[in-house]
Amino acid sequence: MELATEQLRFDTTLFHPATAMRAMRDSRYRHEANAIAELIDNSIDAGARSVELLLFEQRVLAKTNRVRRINELAVVDNGRGMDPHELVRALSFGGRTEEGAIQRIGKYGVGLPTASASQCKRVDVWTWQDSIDDPWHCYLDVSQIEQGEIAAVPEPNREPIPDRIRSLVTQQGLHPAHGTIVLWRDIDRINARADTIFTRIERDLGRIHRHFINDRRLSIRMAAFHDGQIRVEHRVRPNDPLYLMQNSATPAPWDEEPMFEEFPAGKHFLIDVEGRTEMVEVRYSIVRREALGDQRQNPGALPHGREAMRNAGVSVVREDRELLLEKSFVGAGARRVEPQHRWWGAEVRFGSGCDDVFGVDHNKQVATAFSELAQEFANSDGNDDDLELDLGPDHEQLIDVVSHIRGTVRAMRHEINRMFADRREKRKRATPDSAETESERRATVATTDQLQAGEPPTATDMAHRELSAEDRTTQLVALFRQLGIEHPEQDAEQIVASGFRYRFRPEELDAYQMFNVRSRGGVLIVQLNIRHELYEFLQFLESEDDSREKAHHAAVAIRILLLAWARMEDLTERDDLRREVQETAGRWGRQAGDILKQLLDAIESGDDDGE
Repeated sequence: MELATEQLRFDTTLFHPATAMRAMRDSRYRHEANAIAELIDNSIDAGARSVELLLFEQRVLAKTNRVRRINELAVVDNGRGMDPHELVRALSFGGRTEEGAIQRIGKYGVGLPTASASQCKRVDVWTWQDSIDDPWHCYLDVSQIEQGEIAAVPEPNREPIPDRIRSLVTQQGLHPAHGTIVLWRDIDRINARADTIFTRIERDLGRIHRHFINDRRLSIRMAAFHDGQIRVEHRVRPNDPLYLMQNSATPAPWDEEPMFEEFPAGKHFLIDVEGRTEMVEVRYSIVRREALGDQRQNPGALPHGREAMRNAGVSVVREDRELLLEKSFVGAGARRVEPQHRWWGAEVRFGSGCDDVFGVDHNKQVATAFSELAQEFANSDGNDDDLELDLGPDHEQLIDVVSHIRGTVRAMRHEINRMFADRREKRKRATPDSAETESERRATVATTDQLQAGEPPTATDMAHRELSAEDRTTQLVALFRQLGIEHPEQDAEQIVASGFRYRFRPEELDAYQMFNVRSRGGVLIVQLNIRHELYEFLQFLESEDDSREKAHHAAVAIRILLLAWARMEDLTERDDLRREVQETAGRWGRQAGDILKQLLDAIESGDDDGE
């Protein structure tokens, strides 16, 4: 019996325009600044020296009020422009040619359509190579594509540039012989006023393109308009997370001169990419002591300290353009960034030839391989050599880079801790009634009174009474050297001379520990963990002005509670009971840390930070 057959028909379309466009619309950028940065990348690749970003507002009804919202946005550049064939390729997905691709910021030729579709429903492009009066025009319309009205990029035409756009661009930004205008219409993914957008965009664009701006290869002007009238305008300044640039967006007084200085550990790595040698450069910076202010100030609460917190991390820069700030090195993957990490900077720079090594994604927001290795190293407390063996040979070259960064960050953190320890000692000598000193003095008086009333002395008490001043100083110096304190002899001599039985010292401990207690030379040394939220909260309290008497008393009270615990631990003679006390302190630290995070988040939302 002969089997019946039939002609089978298949839909062999590789990309369906409507669903592909919906997918592109969902190609989320971190925020609008990253989408706009894609357009500026195209301008740079086109040789532009000037870019003007124009925002057009209209009033819309929000609940019961009419408020300003962005409805159109134009990016204008004075680059070399495009012919009609290049224009069509620019608006298609993946239409870029590979000629000269290694040296360009652009990666796959999807930046213009993807970035535009992620923010608006229609994008129009005008471009010219001979005369601004005779440009080529083309567009993409999301609604037309989703409704099946068009399935390809429309043919370019000679539609003139709208007068309302042309009249608002400065002479510097609008070149009569060549240039490009990209206009976003029907914006539906940006829901804010121009003032708010400006703040976010200036900070992010100034960081993303800082090298181009700082080297005077690019000027970016931003202007907002309502009813054809300019409301606000200014030029984007470089926002340098290494704080080594002059005339930057850093708050005064560090806007004219660098706030940080080079940390002498920079290194060049030669990377083999399929037989081709590429170079990766790593640079470091560390805060200048004068930027930390005087001893009575909390530098983290100052404007430049708050700004440094926003830029904390390792800047990953490709083709002089920042991809991201990698945060893994500043908080071991934790939700909160540890405050003192703001006082160092690091930058990794490489060319597009290293894209596969670093794992650069299509919209230049992620370096997957680098970030994954950074996370592995950040969460590892073991030896770097052992970790490299565990990770295997696949990322061997990149592992060398990440390992160098982790080791250098540790060295910079140590130096920053020394700076703050030195500041605290100077503050204590200059202001004997600081919360720290007052709590040490009051606890000393209370312990002395208890001993005179007949309380049995501890081993620490016996050492305080029986050891000579020289022996006590020697023991303290040995401990302080072990802890890496900058002036161990001077610090030890000052403690012995004061007669205090207690001393606070900042130290980097396990994240969950609030403090640790040590006994040396007749003194209980309470090491406050700089990684714990309690330390940050104390810095916040103690940064308040002298007129804030309640904050001072609160800080004294908290410190006295810690010293009382230290005394209780010292009175516990049995080793098993002391271990139980220390384990209880650990559980207390975990619980307190979780609760204090909520309080610190509330403080941080009010722009109050720790060191």
